[in-house]
Amino acid sequence: MHGSSSEPAAVCGQRLIRARSLVTCSQVWEYFACPFPGGGLLPARLTSRQPDRAPQGQMDGPGKAGLAPQRSDSEGTAAARAARPHSHRGVGSRPRGEAPTQPPGRRLSPGRGGPTLRPVQRLVPRAAQRSRRRVGVPSSQRGSRPGAPKPAGRSHTRFIHCRRPSTRAQLSAKRKRRSRLCRCRARAPDHPDHAGAAPPAAAPQGGQPPSVGQGPFFYIGGTNGAAIISAYCTGKGWRRTQDRCADYKLKWCEVKHRDSYCSFREGEQLLFQLPNNKLLTTKIGLLSALRECARVSSKVHQPGPGSQARALKMEDFFPETYRLDVREERQAFFSLFDETQVWICKPTASNQGRGIFLLRSQDDVATLQAKAQSGEEDASSRKMPFRVPQARVVQRYIQNPLLLDGKKFDVRAYLLIACAVPHMVFFGHGYARLTLSLYDPDSSDLSGHLTNQFMQKKSPLYLLLKEDTVWSMDHLNHYINSKFSKTPGLPRDWVLTTFTKRMQQIMAHCFLAVKSKLECKLGYFDLIGCDFLVDENFKVWLLEMNSNPALHTNCQVLKEVIPEVVAETLDLALETFQKSLLGHKMLPLRSQRRFVLLHSGEADPRPRGSRPLPRAPPRGLDGAPGGESGTPGAERPRGDSGDPARGAAEAEREGRKRASPRGS
Repeated sequence: MHGSSSEPAAVCGQRLIRARSLVTCSQVWEYFACPFPGGGLLPARLTSRQPDRAPQGQMDGPGKAGLAPQRSDSEGTAAARAARPHSHRGVGSRPRGEAPTQPPGRRLSPGRGGPTLRPVQRLVPRAAQRSRRRVGVPSSQRGSRPGAPKPAGRSHTRFIHCRRPSTRAQLSAKRKRRSRLCRCRARAPDHPDHAGAAPPAAAPQGGQPPSVGQGPFFYIGGTNGAAIISAYCTGKGWRRTQDRCADYKLKWCEVKHRDSYCSFREGEQLLFQLPNNKLLTTKIGLLSALRECARVSSKVHQPGPGSQARALKMEDFFPETYRLDVREERQAFFSLFDETQVWICKPTASNQGRGIFLLRSQDDVATLQAKAQSGEEDASSRKMPFRVPQARVVQRYIQNPLLLDGKKFDVRAYLLIACAVPHMVFFGHGYARLTLSLYDPDSSDLSGHLTNQFMQKKSPLYLLLKEDTVWSMDHLNHYINSKFSKTPGLPRDWVLTTFTKRMQQIMAHCFLAVKSKLECKLGYFDLIGCDFLVDENFKVWLLEMNSNPALHTNCQVLKEVIPEVVAETLDLALETFQKSLLGHKMLPLRSQRRFVLLHSGEADPRPRGSRPLPRAPPRGLDGAPGGESGTPGAERPRGDSGDPARGAAEAEREGRKRASPRGS
């Protein structure tokens, strides 16, 4: 068993591998009681933990002094490390005839999960260990293999090939990625008849009875008005899900996602926000729509239906505006700018006053011109179009606003598109927003020029005076009646009569300007916030339209207005959805309370690209049959619609109308 001192390291590695087949530790001791190449003995790392208590017979070898724990030979250690197998799984990890080589003088770095050698009890293959293992027998009662020599006490040498604890990166790499379907929660059944496959109802929240939460799912993305919407839906027995890919019946999100519209099922789901509502809710979109409408209206000599709304001229309600992303308009603005006028610069798609500043002097305009020029040059050299800064507009600032106790104000109203097929458009009253500070046209503080709550919250006095920043429409009407009763030509209750009618005309005009371009499917609905300003001559100006209007209730007036607006919005959306799906007449609407109808598209042709909808009574959104859904206005088929033959004839006639070419 003794080897030559000139024996190469590879041979020692082979001997180490063959040692795995030995049964007892005493044979291992005898096998390795030989000098390693270079005159060294078995390194201390591979010796017993307590070599001083080893049997005397093992200490009589030629290298007994080399078995001391303090003795270490660098060459021998390198050879032993080079002879290590790469896995602890035994012989199958590498052929017996091969042994990895290690350059002399190079130490193996432990590294990440690097291999190390530690003592083991046996060097037998794992399969042999399993075959000899007596499962269920205590270790004290297990006997040794018959005929095998017994090792000395407390000198069990163990060689194990182990790895260091895996790092976080290794664990994440080993962890299997769950599929998208696995990440989705249990979905609601598509049909109430499949109720047996429905997932268990969510645990009731807020002390609700167990019966609540047995209906379909609804999803809310974001925090804007989430509590109000959730209370409305849970009051109908619906269940809220936190999974965007769930089989929802109502989805209300602050931010639009393409996936929501790609997976949308027309006639089966309700989805908040029209896909291309930016035609109204961005500054450039609204400006372009109004310009196009004015250009087309100028060519029309004979007024048609809705001519009262179309007869409005853009300059009568919309301040003069120029686009800075168009070179011709930008140059036209720079040439006409006069320091006697104040202009306001706004990003096209921002809200809450972000990115807004005033232009008062030539220096301000020169700075803006330089930025626009550099931005245009950078945009022309960029290959990434999404890095281009957001486009802006400049708008003539209204310097003579009507003041309430010396403070500037504007009015938030609502444009509701309750149904897109057909279009059912409503007007809803909102509230008046005031600034905390007195109006000063020369002030550089934007909180004195912008009335939204986001800007007013920056004032240290907001917590004390926040109730004074929001007025109800009744409060505003009472104030105008008391303060301006002697104004010539101003009727009593001007706010609730003349002003309200003017806002309705402007909103109807804007909607009709983009009506033919809106993407419409049954189930789309939208709520748009419209901001109006009144000047000291009581002229009404439309400032902008906003998608996803603020639904926060941080003031008492907002607590009274916002929940009613949200509830009626959802009521109208549900009722018009059911009536359109069943083919019923839209009017009258049982859920209509405070909203005023602006436009009914029942006589309009069906938009292109929309699939024909079933006219048979489907299941309601809450799982009940079509006419028994429990939603306001969801009624049974009227008159002769209960006759199956007549219902089939009507469906066939409707199909012929859709199949007939246009103009027939």
